[in-house]
Order: sequence, then C-alpha cells, then structure tokens
Amino acid sequence: MKQKIVEKILVETEKGYDLIFGKFSATRKNFWGSLESIGGYIKKGDRVFDFGCGNGRLLELFVGKNIEYFGADVSEKLLEEGRKKYVSIFPDVSFSKIDPLQTSLPFPDDYFNAVYSIAVFHHFPGDKYREVMAKELFRVCRPGGKAVITVWNLWPTFASLWRGKQKKYHKNIFENWKNKILGKSDLDWNDCRITFTNNEGKVFNRYHHAFILRELKVLFSKVGFSVLEAKKIGNNLVVVLEK
Repeated sequence: MKQKIVEKILVETEKGYDLIFGKFSATRKNFWGSLESIGGYIKKGDRVFDFGCGNGRLLELFVGKNIEYFGADVSEKLLEEGRKKYVSIFPDVSFSKIDPLQTSLPFPDDYFNAVYSIAVFHHFPGDKYREVMAKELFRVCRPGGKAVITVWNLWPTFASLWRGKQKKYHKNIFENWKNKILGKSDLDWNDCRITFTNNEGKVFNRYHHAFILRELKVLFSKVGFSVLEAKKIGNNLVVVLEK
C-alpha cells in the first residue's frame, strides 16, 4: 500500500473515532464476556500497556490487582470517556493521546510487564505499518513479559453462514477485490471498509484488514515474540505472546 494512502487512512481513523465516540463508547461499556480470560495474564503490581485502549474498558478485567495502567489511543474523545470513568476508581492509571502518524511509542525499552492490544491491528493499513507497530510493542515489553493481541475475525465459518448469525463482512472484502481488479481501489487485498453510524446520523467508514490466524502469528513472530497460544474466540482472533 502506498505511504500516502496509509497516512490518509490513519488520519481518517483518528477523526472517525472522535466523530462516533459517544455511541461507540456506549456500545462498549463493559468488556466482551467471551474474552474475559485474557485478564489472567496479569498479576498484582504489574505495569500494563493498553495499546488502542479506547474508553479503557480493559480495566474491568483488572479490578483488585492494583496494577499500574497506561492506556493510549488516537481518539482524544474516547480517552476522555476513560478518564471520566476510571481515574477516580483505579489508583494508578494514565490515559495518553498518541499521534497515528508517529510510529514510535513514548516509552523506554522493556518497560511493561504486559502489553494488550484489543481490536486494534485490523485498523492498521499496510503490511509495513503493521510490522512497525508490532516491533514497537515488542520493544516496550519486558523480557519474559506477555502480550495479548486480538483482531476481528471477518471471515465467516460455513456454520455461521448457514445459521445467518454472523454479519457478512466478507461481502465488503469481496467488493474490494472486485474494485482492485477494475483498478478502482487503493486498498490491499483482504481489506475493506465497514460503516458505523452514530446517533446523529454521521457515518464513519472504518478501514479493516481481514486477518487469518496464521497471518497474525507470523506478524508477531517476525518481530521477535514467541507465540504461546493462537485461537479463535467468538468473532475474534487471539494470540498470546511472550518476549
């Protein structure tokens, strides 16, 4: 993917989530029940990085663990939602705005006991950009530390298609395939846009890359992580990593 398209998508993502933050946050008041088990990699007193934290709802998994939490996101409005809800509840939390065009994170090497990135990497355009950000997560994670990465599984199973229970996002992917063949798409193969409309009727066409599990494993193995687990949980692909 051309660099100017990568940058355009990243800026659109920042502006888009600020546009829809109210409804988006309201639909994500609590953490997804199917993924609650990923909180088990944290112990009391750990320093935890939540990369792409949104409104900070990952903190729901760490009640009583007295962790040092750092959340970072491109959407200042979602961060403000997190500050309003969690700063008064948790004794040691920090929410920081990050520039989507800045590919280095403002933390020293080997800083965090654990790194989380929940439903973020599928918004990152282009193989090169995804690898650069994966390297940064590796850099800030301590040796022996864990990382948990999840992305949406946009590819349906035959069973889900038969039952009609999974949103048919593959149609968006196939539409992009068609446009690429016709020379009308600047996206990569297996990319698409998925529409989100807020309560005021404002539309944000969110960029998504449709990962498969093997691709996710290869991405993080390539930058130095060891893959401890790789699995599908509901409509998510999940990898548990160790540095």
